[in-house]
Amino acid sequence: MVFHAVIPARFLSLTAHLVLNIMLFWSREPNVLSCIPVTAGTDSQEYSTKDTQLLVALSLTLAFIVAELTGFLTGLSMFTALPSIFSIAAHVSASIVIALFTVREWSCDSYWYIFGFCRSGAIA
Repeated sequence: MVFHAVIPARFLSLTAHLVLNIMLFWSREPNVLSCIPVTAGTDSQEYSTKDTQLLVALSLTLAFIVAELTGFLTGLSMFTALPSIFSIAAHVSASIVIALFTVREWSCDSYWYIFGFCRSGAIA
């Protein structure tokens, strides 16, 4: 396996996923508003519940990305071929889908599907 191409690609995909997740963390209000009925405002209990749900999902994602980035930067998982390829595929697909999730203001309930699909690819 040619690691001189895999290592930078993995680092860039991890960093892109981290940056997009932090961006979504700070601008999650439109996605939360798309989860609740139009009549409910930002002061409603339903808004608070959905905001907390998305906040938990984003926090878990950040924790997993930081853990994987730590393992990568310390060299524990840097030179493993197959897991690196799975990690690149999972984080690139997650970055694309999170960008669409943010721009198109998808419902916050769909983030759990993104989380489950992209986490299972990175864990493999």
